[in-house]
Order: sequence, then C-alpha cells, then structure tokens
Amino acid sequence: MYPTVLNRIESFSNELLLDIFEYLDAFDLYQAFYGLNYRINNLLQSAQLHIVYDSLQERNSIRHTLLPCMKSSQIRMVSFYNDLNIDSQFLSSTNENLRLVRLHEINPQSTNATFQHIPASNQIKCLSIRERRDYTKRNDSCFLNIVFVDQAHRFKCLVNLSLSLAGFTAVFPTVSIRFLELRRFSISNYYWTIDFLGFLQNNVPNLKSLHFIGNNRLLTMSSGPVLKHITELHMNHSGSSANLQTILSLFPCLCRLHLDQSSSRRSEIINGVQWQMLIESYLPHLKQLTIDFGEGIDEDIVQTFYTGEFWIAKKVMVKMIVNKSQFRYRLVKLIYFGHPWHFKYFHNFNS
Repeated sequence: MYPTVLNRIESFSNELLLDIFEYLDAFDLYQAFYGLNYRINNLLQSAQLHIVYDSLQERNSIRHTLLPCMKSSQIRMVSFYNDLNIDSQFLSSTNENLRLVRLHEINPQSTNATFQHIPASNQIKCLSIRERRDYTKRNDSCFLNIVFVDQAHRFKCLVNLSLSLAGFTAVFPTVSIRFLELRRFSISNYYWTIDFLGFLQNNVPNLKSLHFIGNNRLLTMSSGPVLKHITELHMNHSGSSANLQTILSLFPCLCRLHLDQSSSRRSEIINGVQWQMLIESYLPHLKQLTIDFGEGIDEDIVQTFYTGEFWIAKKVMVKMIVNKSQFRYRLVKLIYFGHPWHFKYFHNFNS
C-alpha cells in the first residue's frame, strides 16, 4: 500500500510561493492567503505586488480590509481601468520599486490626475496607455502632450512605452525632453508625420524597436531623417510600393521587419520582385522579414518569392491557411525568412 501524499501549498518552498504570488492580483492574493499562518503572512509582506484598480468591479470593502496589511514599497506594478479616481496612497510612495504602470480604457483627465501622484524620482520602466474608445470630448494631441510634454519629466527612466489612441491623429507636440533610456515604443492610431519622425530622431536616440499601427498616407516627402538607431520595425501598410519605399528608406539599419498587410485586398500587393528591390536598395542589414496577410491572399504570389538566387539564399518560408468558405482553396497567411518575428514586448502587459 502506497503512503498518502498530501499536496498542500504550505509545503512549497518560500521561493516557489513568492514566484506564484507575483502572478496574482494583490487584492486576490491577500484575500486568499493572508491570515493562513505566520509564515505565509511574512512571505506576503515581502512579495512583489500587482495592484489592479477597476471601477467596474465592486471591491471597495476588500480594499479597505487589506490595504493596511500591505506595504507600498512592495508594489511593483499597477493597473488602472475605466477612469477610476486614483487614491495617491500607493503611487506617492512607490518611487523606488514601482516598475510598470498600465492605464487602460481611461481618458486624458484621469491619466493626468494619476500621473500627479507619481514622484518625479520614480523608477518606472514600462508604461502602457490605452485611451477609452468612447471618449468624445478629446483633443487630438492631448494624450501625447500629457506623456511627452506636461508629465515628461516623470518618465525619463522609461524603457518600454505603449500608446493606443482612441482615434487617428496627425498632430505631434514639440518635445524638449530626451528619453535616453527608451528602447521599445509602440503607438497605435497615428500617422507618419515629419514631426513624429523628428521626435524619433532627436528625442529617443537609443530607441531600438518601433511598433507603428496607423496611417502612412500623409508621408509624401522624398527624403527625411535617417533613423539608424532603430533596428526593429513592426508596422501596418496598405499603400503603394512607392509609399513603402519612402518609409523603409528612413530605416537603413533594420535587422527585423514585420509588415502587416491584412488590408491588402484593398491595396497594392507588393510581390517578390518588388521586395527584392526594396531590400537590396534600402535594407542591407535585414535578417528577418515577416509579411502577414491577415486572413490570407491568393497563393499565386508565392511564385514571385521563389525566383532567382536572391530568394533561394534567403530560404523563404510560407505559411498557408484554408479559406473557410471554400475548404479546398488555400490562401497565403505569412511569407517570411529568418523566422516569423513580431513586436511582442507588451504581450503580457496588454493582457
């Protein structure tokens, strides 16, 4: 007869328990484990915490019960949802340990109010903001002004920055502060503009990776700033080959490129011959290329990527999908070489 094995969480090592605790919202964590025993209480006092505020969840009684048990110095990450009025109890004293701030479905006024509680001496490395979609009384450049002008002095330590605007805007503010630590920048619902390119050249000189989901039709210049410091670019494109050429000419040192052409059915399809010209002319250092056609395009395009020694040397790969309405009709989902790459630095941060 085998001995009975009891799998209890109290039998886990301190290190394993602390790892588990970091995956849980602090309020849920304390509600589940606080008061279990002295050992667990002591571990909770040293755990790195993720605080989640959501105005759509009725948890005020839990907050008032559990907040006295926590230390503000334990807070590593905070997430605010749905235009909640933020209590400064946590933010005002987390300048040494707070690393990640997430503001989702929030308007500019709530964002600005939240930032007022963050000490200028903070060590925040990651900031993600998603503007509330139903926000109608908006200034097109309001969010950009808050982050890059009004409150910019609070974010000099940023390494990762993600901004998702509620609507398209082509206005970019004049920025005086240089964000020397910023390495990865994601922006959605914006236009390629001269002011934005100037910001990339002058204010983020150490930026390595850019994720741009927006509109490129305003970019009609024949030449612009050369952004040699950016080596990774993930962008969407639905314009012409000439328009794409203009954009890629700005990034001569790209090693990784992901192009989202999910709307390609309504725009020009750039074939293998054109891509060869673009790479040879503008992207001499490119090691990884991924072209994503979303729901897929006709597989005839594949032939243009298997012609000549250039593409043979690149070892091009193709990912096919089946047309849901015509089960025997295959479509091209991805064309890539190297291996499929996309900007994924905020995947966990945006979940």
